[in-house]
Amino acid sequence: MRILITGAAGLIGRQLTRYLTPHHELVLADLHAPEEAGWIRMDVTRIEDVVRASAGVDAVIHLAIASGAEGEYEDDPFNALRFDVNVKGTYNVFEAARRCGVGRVVYTSSLTVVWGYGPGEYVGADAEARPVGSYAVTKHLGEVIARDYHQRFGLSAVCLRIAKPVDLEDPTIRERPIRPQWVPFPDLCQAYRRAVEVPELEFEIIHLVGESSRRRWDLSRAQEVLGYRPEYRLEELGYQLGADTV
Repeated sequence: MRILITGAAGLIGRQLTRYLTPHHELVLADLHAPEEAGWIRMDVTRIEDVVRASAGVDAVIHLAIASGAEGEYEDDPFNALRFDVNVKGTYNVFEAARRCGVGRVVYTSSLTVVWGYGPGEYVGADAEARPVGSYAVTKHLGEVIARDYHQRFGLSAVCLRIAKPVDLEDPTIRERPIRPQWVPFPDLCQAYRRAVEVPELEFEIIHLVGESSRRRWDLSRAQEVLGYRPEYRLEELGYQLGADTV
């Protein structure tokens, strides 16, 4: 399968590229793409860039985002960038996929889309969106775009509401408590691979969090639809679980 990865030079993109390279032909796109074979410089806010990168691919994994610092980060210039990249950019990805006959788009949403549920409250697989903050709002709007392109054009779309990923090779992460929802990179990469490979998916919104004794986000859609099976429990690897707030 030939797969376009947007935002491929980012934190998730670098890990996912290494994971998928043995299995698929990758087209790597990023605003800050290195001058190397297989890479394309692409600005997701420019539809012509996205159409050019999408030509001849079977699927798109859309990772390009504007997020900001961890936690709340709200100011006018950065919110403008967030809406440009996360909303306009996502629209461009789906429109380019439609024009180029791409079979599936895997959209990277965020667990912050359901962050409005109270502490300790279980968040079911079909929980309605309760975004908190401008970043979460833009990620929810991306889900709305994905649903629209599925309903109007039949485009297969999988929205992964992901938690923050954990690099198991980074020893500094063990120096402080982690959130129980954080997801190890190997499990996250497994989910992305399954999201592009599982046949006959139409439209799905799927929570993707780490497995732990304090998990309160329903993983049943990931398990039933994708066949996802988390392989790691961070607390069993010596990580200390803290609060599940941002």
